[in-house]
This record gives sequence, structure tokens and C-alpha cells, in this order.
Amino acid sequence: MTEYGLARRQLIAVDCAVALGYAVLVLVTASTTAGLVAVLLAVPIAGRRIWPVPAFGFAAVVSAVAVLADALRDPFLAAAYVLYVVALERRSTRPVSSRRLLGLAGGLGFVVLLLAVVAGAPAGRSGAAIVLTGFAALYGAWVLGQVVRDRRAAAAHAAQVLAEQAVAAERLRIARELHDIVAHSMGLIAVKAGVANHVLKVRPEEVSDALTVIESTSRDALVELRHMLGLLRTSDDEPADLAPPAGLAALPELVARVESTGVRVDLTLDLPAPLPEAVGLTVHRIVQECLTNVAKHARARHCRITVSGCANAVQVEVADDGVGGPVVEGHGLIGIRERVSVYGGTYRAGALPGGGFEVVVRLPHE
Repeated sequence: MTEYGLARRQLIAVDCAVALGYAVLVLVTASTTAGLVAVLLAVPIAGRRIWPVPAFGFAAVVSAVAVLADALRDPFLAAAYVLYVVALERRSTRPVSSRRLLGLAGGLGFVVLLLAVVAGAPAGRSGAAIVLTGFAALYGAWVLGQVVRDRRAAAAHAAQVLAEQAVAAERLRIARELHDIVAHSMGLIAVKAGVANHVLKVRPEEVSDALTVIESTSRDALVELRHMLGLLRTSDDEPADLAPPAGLAALPELVARVESTGVRVDLTLDLPAPLPEAVGLTVHRIVQECLTNVAKHARARHCRITVSGCANAVQVEVADDGVGGPVVEGHGLIGIRERVSVYGGTYRAGALPGGGFEVVVRLPHE
């Protein structure tokens, strides 16, 4: 554990320096007896991080003896210095009511000390005032240690919550990617397998084309899955030599696959400048999901895709002439909405007045 940016060994060295300075100061400014007591108190000051509880016990006993013998005017300062570490490292197991009683006792101690000073018993001369001042110092050190400990615990808990949120977000991102890859590929494979089975006896020459699409689609899906799994397995020190992920450049091939199912697709790209890689991948996944729905559910004959943009935003419009109908948000549309929310964009999906279905997405980017 580090504190104030210092390692444990450095903190122990600081405590040793404080102990030495305390002993030297008392030896120079006080009597020989006070100097001997200060030397004894310097030992727990130096070892408070190594043996906190024994160090405090030793400091408390020496301080009590010093008060009784009137040998040192500030013996409890050393004990309070050690008690801070005890409070910092020991987890409180007392109930809330007990901690409140301790707080009330400490507050009363401050009030009594204030009354003693006002009554004419200045700290440093009266034995009672020395004891009250010592108790106040001990209580202050204990409370300060607890406050610092609680703040560190709260910071650690907040960091753990952030880490758990990051893990959950990453799991959601992986789930979206897997859904897009598997749903699209398996959807096209299912459609082409159905076509092949339907025309097997009537038009057997079309079976070869269907099997070709199934082969290429399944091979590309495996490549994308290997790419994703490779990224998950690769450490920062060992970069993977993998093919680039899907993006705008892969849209024509994606369109060609869907057209092989009998749907005519018009693709229009109108972008003034290349998109960032992450935005391009998002656009690809959105178009992929829309085309999957078109091929599997829409019973459409024609689909229009327009990807346009300006300097800081890109808009994706996918419209078909299928059966349309109300919006039913399955995993696909939910995934699109989640991808859009990552960029703070806008998303609209619904049936067209003349029939068909339309998805419009706008993604802002740097």
C-alpha cells in the first residue's frame, strides 16, 4: 500500500526521521529526564507502521508514566502520532451506536478542555489540562485515521464498480458482435439452403450457386469469429497478426451475398472523407443487421441503402419494399440502438406509408 505517492519503505524512513527529530528537539530544549522519555517515545514513532498496535501500547504506557512523573509536557503527541496508523489499518467492528458514543465522548473532551483553559488552567502547565489535551489529540488522531481509511475504502469500491461496469460493457459489445456475425451468416445460409432444397429436383443447376454462397458466407463468418477471438486472446505485449475487421470496404460483398437470395440491393456511398475505423465498423454492422432482417423477414424484392455524411457525422438509411408492419425490437434492432447510443446518435425504425420498412441512423463522430 502506498500513501501520498510514497512506498511503504519510504514511509517508514519518514517515520524514522520524525522520531529522530522529535527526540533531538526535546533533548535540546528540555531536561535530561524529558530527553530520555522522548528517546523512549521515539521508538514507537519509528515503528508505528511495522507494529502499529504494540507501538501504540508502548507509547501509551510511556506517556502515562511521563504524565504521572511530570517528566514531559507533551507525551501524548507521540501516542497520537502512532494511533493514527492504528486507526488507518484496523477495520472498525464496533456498532454504529458505539462509534457515536465515542464521538460524543471526544466532543465532551474538547468542551471540557475549552472550559479548563477559560477557567485559567492553560495547557502545558496544569496536569489536568495536559491529560485533556492528550485525550483530545488521541481522539483527533483516531478520527482522522478512520476518515482517511473510509475515504480509501470508498475510492476502492468506486474503482471496483467502474471495473465491473467496464467488464459488463465489454461483454455487451462482444455479444453484439457475435450476434451480428452469427445471425447474418446463419440467416443467409438458412435462406440459401432452403432455396437449394426447393429447386433440387426442379432446377438442379441453381443448387451449385446456393452451395457456393453457403460456402463463402460460412468461411467469411469463421474469419470474423477468429478475428474476434484472436483479439480477446491476444495480450498487449503480443499483438495479433489478423485480418482487418469488417468496414465500409466490405459493404459491396455484403450486398452481393444478399442479392444472391433474390433481393435487389442498391448501395450508395456518399462520404466526403474516410470514416474512423470504429465508426466504419459500426456502419457495417448496422447495414448487416438491416440486410439480415430484409433477407429473413421482410419478403422484399428491392432494398435501398444510402450511407452519406459530412465532416462530423454519418447517416445510414436502409429501406425495403417488403411487408413492413409494426416495429418489434428483437436482438437485432436492440443491438442497433445500443451501437447508436455509444456515439450519442439518433435512431429511427418503422414502416413506410406505401409499404416496406425503413431504418435511419445518424452517428456523430470526430
